[in-house]
Amino acid sequence: MKKNICKNRFTAFIIAAMCILPSCADYLDIVPDNVATMEMAFSTRINAERFLFTCYGYVPQAGDLLANPALATGDEVWNAAERTFLYSNTAAIPIAMGNQNTNDPYMNYWSIGSDGRGGTNLFTALRDCNIFLENAHLIPDIEESERTRWIAEVKVLKAYFHYFLMQLYGPIPIIKENISTAASPDEVKIVREPVDKVVEYIVALIDEATADKEVAYPALPISILVRATELGRLTLPAALAIKAKVLTLAASPLFNGNPDFASYKNAEGVNLINPVENPAKWETARDALKEAIEYAHKGGHQLYTFDERISFTPSDTTFLELTLRNTITARFNNELIWGIGNNGTTNMQQVCSPVLTTFQLARQIGMHNPTLNVVEQFYSNNGVPIEEDNTYDYDNRYQVDAAPVDHFYYITPGLRTASLNFYREPRFYAYLGFDNGKWFNLEAANDQNSLVVHNKAGETGGRSENYYNITGYYAKKLVNYKLVLSATTNTSGSVGYPFPIIRLADLYLLYAEALNECKSAPDADVYQYIQLVRDKAGLDEGTGGLVQTWATHSTNSLKPTTKTGMRDIIHRERLIELAFEGQRFYDLRRWRLSSEYLNKPIRGWNVAGLTEADYYQETYLYFRKFTPKDYFWPIKTSDMYVNNKLIQSPYWD
Repeated sequence: MKKNICKNRFTAFIIAAMCILPSCADYLDIVPDNVATMEMAFSTRINAERFLFTCYGYVPQAGDLLANPALATGDEVWNAAERTFLYSNTAAIPIAMGNQNTNDPYMNYWSIGSDGRGGTNLFTALRDCNIFLENAHLIPDIEESERTRWIAEVKVLKAYFHYFLMQLYGPIPIIKENISTAASPDEVKIVREPVDKVVEYIVALIDEATADKEVAYPALPISILVRATELGRLTLPAALAIKAKVLTLAASPLFNGNPDFASYKNAEGVNLINPVENPAKWETARDALKEAIEYAHKGGHQLYTFDERISFTPSDTTFLELTLRNTITARFNNELIWGIGNNGTTNMQQVCSPVLTTFQLARQIGMHNPTLNVVEQFYSNNGVPIEEDNTYDYDNRYQVDAAPVDHFYYITPGLRTASLNFYREPRFYAYLGFDNGKWFNLEAANDQNSLVVHNKAGETGGRSENYYNITGYYAKKLVNYKLVLSATTNTSGSVGYPFPIIRLADLYLLYAEALNECKSAPDADVYQYIQLVRDKAGLDEGTGGLVQTWATHSTNSLKPTTKTGMRDIIHRERLIELAFEGQRFYDLRRWRLSSEYLNKPIRGWNVAGLTEADYYQETYLYFRKFTPKDYFWPIKTSDMYVNNKLIQSPYWD
């Protein structure tokens, strides 16, 4: 009996083919939409490849504000949602404001949601992955090595979709195979499995896909050789990195000995989240991270250094800024372990850019705004938290003063801004734009005449009637330095890039974290991997390393020498290094720190201020409320009615 392949599968394929493999665009009109049968789908190599790309097409676009729940549902950015057209249609904003619900959840990845609420039914993705795995043996005219690679890719995708769901919902059903059409109504009703079982299944899938990793030519390639056509395809390092991240999540406090959900059990009385801590999980995560890093190195991955040609020789300061910015926005860079598609990043850059010239005033730009909460987390220029720095004038950080001469590449000397913007680490200036700060892009003939952000009300980039910056800061990190906004187009130049899902610095910091958790006190191994990230960021120069930096510049001089102190340092380093990449949202959850961070007021400057005195006032923009139920998103009520075996997420009943 023939089974119709649903229409949205081919829609997903079109998206995947456009975003992942541009060379496949010529294939799109071979099979008429909504006509193909299962036999046709696997009757030729070309058709089967289409189905493979369909499976890739379900991966949520990491750089798309409408698809990635981690970009705007936390405290990292805020926006003038009531006045911005793009953001008014972004389901992340109601979640950030505490309006998630069970009637029709926002950013619903469990089932099909309402229009405008975001999300994708990832159980459909799992179904299609299973269809591919069940039929891959039927594909004719294909080399066995290629068949093996495709099967391995889909197994890893299947593992990733389970992982993505687990991050949002905690205990989830395990979809090992598709349910037969002859199954009884009761057999169709899937149940949520304990997190430990979900992790076990995800790891088993990736282990199957990477079982031959030590042979000369494993199923998954060690690296992508033809980047122009295969950028975004899974590799052996990417698969092992996903496994390592899953095991790190399983070892973290959210799922490892969490007392908040001790009563959350299935019908058989089994805890869905284990309330008893198991320290051995950190050892398992440590070993997986070590392996992932080793294979990343074998695949040529390394921390990025700016390697593009520009029309002038940049200063050391600008070179470091371009290294830090291009780590994210360079299309081809060896630090990226897995990133997929570039459609979302075009819009992302638009909403992260300031109005720098008068002809840009009508553009929908500058609305994705870092909060003062996050701005203050960046280190001082001494490489320690500003509230710990023994020379930083923390109490007077909101006072306004003229920029020092030694800030020439960051701020024009003499221009006035908040003292908070002075004497900060290089990532502060590479990641953030602010009032009277410089914004280097290719509109500048050199790095001495960069355009300047003027953000007070009434100024070029200041608050307008429709689109405006609500906090006073811009996420410069996410904007390619080649981006130029013209009078006729929103973007100019080749600026689309694959938003990072996993990059090497992420693994280094996770490895440092796991090593620290496995020891009674930090040692050289713990310091080594966080130090690599700090060295790239231009920190600890002249001190010999972070231990000496804290001893010299911090009021808590012994902090790096204790396990709890080093844990705090590693947490903060991740929050800084990975800022605006969607990692903070998940890190705060797995550390069980969301309740601490997300119950603080969202803060920014008074962007309605016309004068310096009015503008530089700390302003409370929103008062969030985060409770334990917000750690896991709810299942739609109607889904619960259809399947009475489902258990609602904790505290949502």
